Amino acid sequence: MTDPNLGQWGLYVHIPFCQARCTYCDFNTVTGMDDRDHALYMKALEREWQRVSDTPAGELVSVFFGGGTPSLVEPAQIGGLLEAVYGRGVRLAGDLEVTMEANPGTVSMERLAAYRQAGVNRLSLGVQAWQEHHLARLNRIHTAEDAVDAVRSARRAGFANVSLDLIYGLPRQTLDEWRETLDEALALEPDHLSVYQLQVEEGTPLATQIKRGQLALPVPDLTADMADFGQERLAQAGFERYEISNYARPGRWSRHNRLYWTMNPYLALGAGAHGYWHSRRWWNVRGVRRYIEASLAGEPVEAGEERLTRPEEMREYLWLGLRERQGLSRSRFFSRFGVNPEGYFGPSFRKLHQQALIERAGDRIRLSARGLDVANYVFREFVGDSTGA
Repeated sequence: MTDPNLGQWGLYVHIPFCQARCTYCDFNTVTGMDDRDHALYMKALEREWQRVSDTPAGELVSVFFGGGTPSLVEPAQIGGLLEAVYGRGVRLAGDLEVTMEANPGTVSMERLAAYRQAGVNRLSLGVQAWQEHHLARLNRIHTAEDAVDAVRSARRAGFANVSLDLIYGLPRQTLDEWRETLDEALALEPDHLSVYQLQVEEGTPLATQIKRGQLALPVPDLTADMADFGQERLAQAGFERYEISNYARPGRWSRHNRLYWTMNPYLALGAGAHGYWHSRRWWNVRGVRRYIEASLAGEPVEAGEERLTRPEEMREYLWLGLRERQGLSRSRFFSRFGVNPEGYFGPSFRKLHQQALIERAGDRIRLSARGLDVANYVFREFVGDSTGA
């Protein structure tokens, strides 16, 4: 699939509400808020959008409602925010992708049909595992049966693009359980799969349980076997591994995530949301009530920013681009930065070529099969020091 044009951009909308907090989650989420809070928050999002002084000149190709659990918000409120976004007169791509994350335990066919009518055309369901004991241990509110019902309901509601999130390397997870999770997920015929190795984040309940010895992660060899099996099984099923953790049927790559990996502009709305444009990265206040109060009062909700230097942007562009299986385009890099990446970062590229961790494929520089297995080692060549060669 071709890269996004340099001017194409996306919009991320953070919906922080959850019915329960997953034990592994370190995202900006809250529980215990009611429908009135949801309505105020959605109004605050509209107010924040109204205060956005400028938008990229290119086409808006993706809107992504992430969370949290966006499927706790009423479909009419999602539709209202989309109307406000489009009402600014931004240029919309003809194939605009509008994604909403959803928990399988919070949706029905009628509700999904309402989201589809509101303008959402891609659904991302957080399934994670198929065994009830793993779902309970992660504090997920859905069951495996809920996941099946959610996918079938999404199809009946008119969703032609459905993605599932799965996690391997869970505490006490066996290879047979991972096989079952993949097989059950594939039986639902999704269009896209995000397959993540569990990351234990400091400060989460899961991290505390592991430190106390209440839970143990699989040994590294077992986790590696799970990763290898997942790659083989998904390839057999016709899924292309287009990014380190993402697989898709032809034409179903996530447009929004690709904006991140190609460092295209993306604006952001909501508590704790992060945006990037014009070499500037910024983030909003994390407190949800504080965000609501400030936005509705017409006050700034931005909490901080960082300005990336040109070398910093080039380094980030490189390691993000190498996440994609097709790699990064040398000509696109030159169009953006005016230098050849292999010339500017000569020592790093020579080292990685000698170690057979990267390879050339026409205009592309990409990870080799060996490089995929040690991707973080490769990325470290382009993280940290902001100087050139």
